[in-house]
Amino acid sequence: MRRVLAAALVAGALVALAASCGGVDEAERDRAVAAAARAFEQAKEEGVDFTDGPCIADPLEAMPNWVVDVAHDPRQDVDDDPANQCESYRSGDADHFVELDRDGNLIRAK
Repeated sequence: MRRVLAAALVAGALVALAASCGGVDEAERDRAVAAAARAFEQAKEEGVDFTDGPCIADPLEAMPNWVVDVAHDPRQDVDDDPANQCESYRSGDADHFVELDRDGNLIRAK
Protein backbone atom coordinates (compact mmCIF):
# COMPACT_ATOMS: atom_id res chain seq x y z
CA MET A 1 0.00 0.00 0.00
CA ARG A 2 2.79 2.42 0.89
CA ARG A 3 4.54 1.70 -2.43
CA VAL A 4 1.36 2.42 -4.37
CA LEU A 5 0.89 5.69 -2.49
CA ALA A 6 4.52 6.66 -3.00
CA ALA A 7 4.30 5.86 -6.71
CA ALA A 8 1.13 7.93 -7.02
CA LEU A 9 2.81 10.87 -5.29
CA VAL A 10 5.84 10.65 -7.55
CA ALA A 11 3.64 10.42 -10.65
CA GLY A 12 1.66 13.46 -9.50
CA ALA A 13 4.84 15.42 -8.90
CA LEU A 14 6.11 14.55 -12.37
CA VAL A 15 2.85 15.66 -13.97
CA ALA A 16 2.98 18.94 -12.03
CA LEU A 17 6.60 19.45 -13.06
CA ALA A 18 5.77 18.87 -16.72
CA ALA A 19 2.88 21.31 -16.51
CA SER A 20 5.04 23.96 -14.87
CA CYS A 21 7.57 23.61 -17.67
CA GLY A 22 4.92 24.39 -20.23
CA GLY A 23 4.29 20.78 -21.10
CA VAL A 24 6.84 20.76 -23.93
CA ASP A 25 7.58 17.29 -25.14
CA GLU A 26 11.07 16.32 -26.22
CA ALA A 27 10.15 16.09 -29.91
CA GLU A 28 8.77 19.65 -29.94
CA ARG A 29 11.85 20.91 -28.11
CA ASP A 30 14.13 19.14 -30.60
CA ARG A 31 12.24 20.68 -33.55
CA ALA A 32 12.57 24.12 -31.97
CA VAL A 33 16.31 23.67 -31.39
CA ALA A 34 16.83 22.56 -35.01
CA ALA A 35 14.78 25.51 -36.30
CA ALA A 36 16.74 27.85 -34.03
CA ALA A 37 20.01 26.59 -35.54
CA ARG A 38 18.66 27.40 -39.02
CA ALA A 39 17.53 30.85 -37.85
CA PHE A 40 20.99 31.47 -36.40
CA GLU A 41 22.71 30.51 -39.64
CA GLN A 42 20.38 32.76 -41.61
CA ALA A 43 21.02 35.69 -39.25
CA LYS A 44 24.76 35.06 -39.49
CA GLU A 45 24.58 35.11 -43.32
CA GLU A 46 22.67 38.40 -43.10
CA GLY A 47 25.45 39.92 -41.00
CA VAL A 48 23.55 40.20 -37.70
CA ASP A 49 25.80 41.40 -34.87
CA PHE A 50 25.43 38.92 -32.00
CA THR A 51 27.49 40.98 -29.52
CA ASP A 52 24.57 42.26 -27.44
CA GLY A 53 22.54 39.06 -27.59
CA PRO A 54 19.72 39.98 -29.96
CA CYS A 55 16.44 38.22 -30.56
CA ILE A 56 16.85 36.52 -33.95
CA ALA A 57 13.47 34.82 -34.43
CA ASP A 58 10.28 36.29 -33.02
CA PRO A 59 8.42 34.02 -33.47
CA LEU A 60 10.33 31.00 -34.70
CA GLU A 61 9.31 29.98 -38.23
CA ALA A 62 6.49 27.42 -38.20
CA MET A 63 6.54 27.39 -34.37
CA PRO A 64 4.71 30.55 -33.27
CA ASN A 65 4.89 29.69 -29.57
CA TRP A 66 8.72 29.75 -29.66
CA VAL A 67 11.34 32.50 -30.03
CA VAL A 68 15.11 32.42 -30.44
CA ASP A 69 17.40 34.65 -28.42
CA VAL A 70 21.18 34.95 -28.43
CA ALA A 71 22.86 35.36 -25.04
CA HIS A 72 26.25 35.15 -23.39
CA ASP A 73 27.31 32.01 -21.60
CA PRO A 74 27.67 32.79 -18.74
CA ARG A 75 24.97 35.46 -18.86
CA GLN A 76 25.89 39.15 -18.73
CA ASP A 77 23.81 42.19 -17.80
CA VAL A 78 23.19 42.95 -21.49
CA ASP A 79 21.33 39.61 -21.78
CA ASP A 80 18.72 40.87 -19.32
CA ASP A 81 18.12 44.11 -21.25
CA PRO A 82 14.56 43.89 -22.62
CA ALA A 83 15.75 45.60 -25.82
CA ASN A 84 17.79 42.46 -26.54
CA GLN A 85 15.01 39.98 -25.76
CA CYS A 86 12.19 38.73 -27.92
CA GLU A 87 9.06 40.86 -27.62
CA SER A 88 6.70 37.90 -28.06
CA TYR A 89 8.22 36.13 -25.05
CA ARG A 90 8.25 39.26 -22.87
CA SER A 91 4.61 40.01 -23.72
CA GLY A 92 3.47 36.42 -23.14
CA ASP A 93 2.50 35.79 -26.77
CA ALA A 94 5.17 33.07 -26.94
CA ASP A 95 5.64 30.65 -24.06
CA HIS A 96 8.91 29.02 -25.04
CA PHE A 97 12.39 30.04 -26.09
CA VAL A 98 15.62 28.67 -27.43
CA GLU A 99 18.69 30.46 -26.15
CA LEU A 100 21.90 30.19 -28.16
CA ASP A 101 25.34 31.57 -27.45
CA ARG A 102 27.06 33.98 -29.86
CA ASP A 103 28.53 31.01 -31.76
CA GLY A 104 25.14 29.33 -32.22
CA ASN A 105 25.61 26.69 -29.52
CA LEU A 106 22.58 25.73 -27.44
CA ILE A 107 22.48 27.23 -23.96
CA ARG A 108 18.93 26.13 -23.08
CA ALA A 109 15.50 25.55 -24.54
CA LYS A 110 12.31 25.60 -22.52
